[in-house]
Amino acid sequence: MAIDNMLRTPDKIAMINGITGEQITFGELVQLVVNAASSLIRLGVERDEVVAVCSENRMEFLVTSIAAWCSGAAVTLLNAAYGKSELVHTMGISKPKYLFLSPETYNKFYETMLGANMVKKFFIFGDSVNDPKLLKFNDLIKTYVNVKTFKPVTDLVNGLSRTALILYSSGTTGLPKGAKLSHLNLITAANQPCHITKEIRTLSVAPWSNTVGIMCTMDDLVHNRTVIHLSRFKEEQYLACIQKFKAGTLVAVPPLVVMLTKSNILKNYDVSSVEIIYCGGAPLDVAVINEAKRRFKGLRHVLQGYGMTETTGTLTEESETENKEGSIGKVVLGNIVKIADVETGKPLGPNQEGEVRVKGPTLFAGYIGKNMKDDLDEEGFFKTGDICYYDENGYFYFVERIKELIKYKAGQVAPSELEAILLQHPGVKDAAVVGKPDPVVGELPTAFVVKTPGSTVTDKELIDDVAGKVSSWKQLRGGVHFIEEIPKTPSGKILKRILRDYLKKPASKL
Repeated sequence: MAIDNMLRTPDKIAMINGITGEQITFGELVQLVVNAASSLIRLGVERDEVVAVCSENRMEFLVTSIAAWCSGAAVTLLNAAYGKSELVHTMGISKPKYLFLSPETYNKFYETMLGANMVKKFFIFGDSVNDPKLLKFNDLIKTYVNVKTFKPVTDLVNGLSRTALILYSSGTTGLPKGAKLSHLNLITAANQPCHITKEIRTLSVAPWSNTVGIMCTMDDLVHNRTVIHLSRFKEEQYLACIQKFKAGTLVAVPPLVVMLTKSNILKNYDVSSVEIIYCGGAPLDVAVINEAKRRFKGLRHVLQGYGMTETTGTLTEESETENKEGSIGKVVLGNIVKIADVETGKPLGPNQEGEVRVKGPTLFAGYIGKNMKDDLDEEGFFKTGDICYYDENGYFYFVERIKELIKYKAGQVAPSELEAILLQHPGVKDAAVVGKPDPVVGELPTAFVVKTPGSTVTDKELIDDVAGKVSSWKQLRGGVHFIEEIPKTPSGKILKRILRDYLKKPASKL
């Protein structure tokens, strides 16, 4: 399906490397996919074997992934930012037989991957590594195969239910779990209505190894939109890329949007081409949205989406025609959603906060090696662990993850509310709030703050600022800790378990 869609506009630019300026058309991209797929089949890649890609964002990453699907294999994406222990953990879940590396990840991980003793063949992107034990990706794509006569390996009986993609849950509360996404999941997600209809280019910096990155990028390519890609965020490089290639849509996680609203150098670049910022991973505060619109003069919409690996990406999202300030949008095609009382499981109505539970053709096929009994309710709905509510018009609003709500005496505190207030302070570059255990009241709201460069803001100043804007039980009674960086997943979610671990250390070690 992806190949057929891309061939609708064979001469249109599909991808632009934001660093080198290298461009490839949709027709050229499909030709590389077909050449690579034929080579994989010839090398003996069998149906349902796992092909892994461990690389920063680059053209070969996507060619390999699509080619592997065409060969009948399942694909897993190993995060290039992993530590070695995380890499071994995730490889142990998916057990890849074939593994593609960039020169960067080869230098970082190859010896560790060899030690895992599960990969039959390693491949390398580019020509800068000359290790005779590796097969070259460039050799895979040399043999020309006629696109019109190429037939992907398919299974007409069980094909839709077979595993197509193994992604890893973000690991905000522990080690990542391997989530199995079927071909039906991916096809349903690809057929969801476009949230962006105008013919504008997308700038992507989210790692393609995570759900936000790969699903948004595949959505763009399937719908014949040009993708400008960067392998990582560097402020000047990112802004120069917008200016040079006239990016119209920015796919961003909240920390990146906050960073742009506080940028001291944005004024030096022409960012008038940006019409839409599409943000997911965590909710954006309305104040941040308004500041983004003030700074990006051509910005028409800041659209929010909400989803997870387990729903093949998007669960709710705003579109150009249906959006409401502060919301995370409406339920998208392929999802059946209910808001349930956390204690009783009873379905709730509009404007009642409860747990998001979901089922439907985008719901994943389960975690590798894990019984799903505790993850589903009696009606087969997946329990997300997220607290949301919806209004009379069907717009959803994110409140907090159940495990992250802070319980102070009889009250509940949503950390995201306090984080939004802190981020409005000019002396705050980034912030996160967690609960500090207290034997008397339960938990004390506690802030971790990264100062903006040159800021002299004090902990008392921030505590007083928050106290003047919230109810008594929401005040920062656990104090403020200044740190160099807020720990986050690649998709922008705050790793609050790490911050809670910080609180167990002596104050002098924070």
